[in-house]
Amino acid sequence: MELLDKQSIWQVRNSYLGVYVHFPYCFKKCDYCDFYSEGIGASPANDEMSLFQSYKKEILERKTHFPEISKRTIDTVFFGGGTPSKASSNNWKQLLDFLRSEFTFAEDTEISIEVNPEDLNSELLEDYHTIGINRVNVGVQTFSPKGLEFLGRHYDAIRYGSLVDVLKNSPIRRVGIDLMYGIPGVSKDSFYRDLNIFLEAGLPHLSLYSLTLEKGTKYSRDVADKKKGEPEENIQSEILTNLPMLLKEYGYNWYEVSNYAKPGFESRHNLKYWTYEPYLGIGPGAHGMIEGQRYGNPRNSSLYQKKQTNTKYEPTDPTTELSLTLFRLFSPFRYLDFIDSYLDGNAKTKYIRTIEGWEKKGYCTIEAGVFQWKQEALLLLDDLILEISL
Repeated sequence: MELLDKQSIWQVRNSYLGVYVHFPYCFKKCDYCDFYSEGIGASPANDEMSLFQSYKKEILERKTHFPEISKRTIDTVFFGGGTPSKASSNNWKQLLDFLRSEFTFAEDTEISIEVNPEDLNSELLEDYHTIGINRVNVGVQTFSPKGLEFLGRHYDAIRYGSLVDVLKNSPIRRVGIDLMYGIPGVSKDSFYRDLNIFLEAGLPHLSLYSLTLEKGTKYSRDVADKKKGEPEENIQSEILTNLPMLLKEYGYNWYEVSNYAKPGFESRHNLKYWTYEPYLGIGPGAHGMIEGQRYGNPRNSSLYQKKQTNTKYEPTDPTTELSLTLFRLFSPFRYLDFIDSYLDGNAKTKYIRTIEGWEKKGYCTIEAGVFQWKQEALLLLDDLILEISL
């Protein structure tokens, strides 16, 4: 297995806890976005203080429902959205202080926040660094004005023009960006030019996504009404298969379908979703998984603040869910440990037989209980995962 000496080998870690906090407000909701969010313009949210109080109430409520989580150590916190960089740094500081008062934190806890380019500047990053945030991810998507217009994104040319220098000089070392490809009207050359800017800058984390048509979004309605074209699937397939070798030349490990990182700079919080670790989901529209139970909060900020939380819990189904998460990883993982930890006898047998079948067909490697996909599986991934999840 060529990458074993260069990449971490992921394994079962179920004594820790991640926390995701959803801030639902944006300057403008993007047409393609299917996360719960509301566009409110440049001004702060009128209910920001109330919303942060509701976060604290929900945290306490989840602790009463699941007393065992008090014994867990928080090792990742992720402020997402929406656009959490719209909220005041002081409110995030107070929420972090509250979490620290209620839980034990690991010494090296990863604390992430998503930032949009219109909010990004050196002063903001200094504020985040001061309050303990140690990872920042910026949703760039594209530098193409035509592409940004197609996506329905708010666009500040000055902020977009300065973001590379701001990130290169950030007091926070763990920085990353999101780029999107397959946007109609934006050539693959344009995407590679954008990508090259960040490769030359040496940013440690790159999330490289294909534009997708998500049901219920404005973009999906525009496509149905023939107002906009569908994603450029041929370009997407070509870029998707070219990226692993290109990024490898620059020293990035390919650790998940759409994510690349310099060694040690993987998003540890997102790895929780893919390796089936427990996490609290806090805020309107947030989802969580605790003690084998899943839940989702209402996608409505006002309702969330009035009624607080969804207290309906659904048992997890590891037989299906493990295949849909764990097998998105392209870095190596101890598959036998995961199978032994989460599956019963019949499911174990099916998983092992299916995985051995993949190995015979040349889609993966198996060595000493460690699984890793080969690139040959990339374009077939959804179909292969279906084999193990049905």
